[in-house]
Amino acid sequence: METVTKEFKKLDWGKALLRVLELLIIKPFTLPIKIYINALKNLSNAKSENGEVHQLSDEFPLYVWLISIFDALIFLAYPIGIVMAIRGANSYFGGFGLFMGILGITYFLPLYLSLIRELAQISLKILLYLKLIASKK
Repeated sequence: METVTKEFKKLDWGKALLRVLELLIIKPFTLPIKIYINALKNLSNAKSENGEVHQLSDEFPLYVWLISIFDALIFLAYPIGIVMAIRGANSYFGGFGLFMGILGITYFLPLYLSLIRELAQISLKILLYLKLIASKK
């Protein structure tokens, strides 16, 4: 019991609190931009020889296309969202509140699309690892 209390006293509560605040407040606002940039990189490097998309595209073309389509949707999320926000603000029931609401949804949309892509991509990575293991034998 004494070792537990000693370990408990050695904890840096300030660093822990800062990390919690970073994860809960800062990360949700910086992560969508990071995801958007990664989607742009994935789209521009789609033809690279060492990518998992290129390695599995011959065997699973439909599945690879389905995974890749999420990068395209993430790329299109911001331009389409901005256009929809402007159109919504100029509509009969629109206004500044609707404009800001659509922009808020648009900003966080890459988070949701990336989550779906990553859940589907898990099985693609498993297939790639199985292919690499099979080729080493």
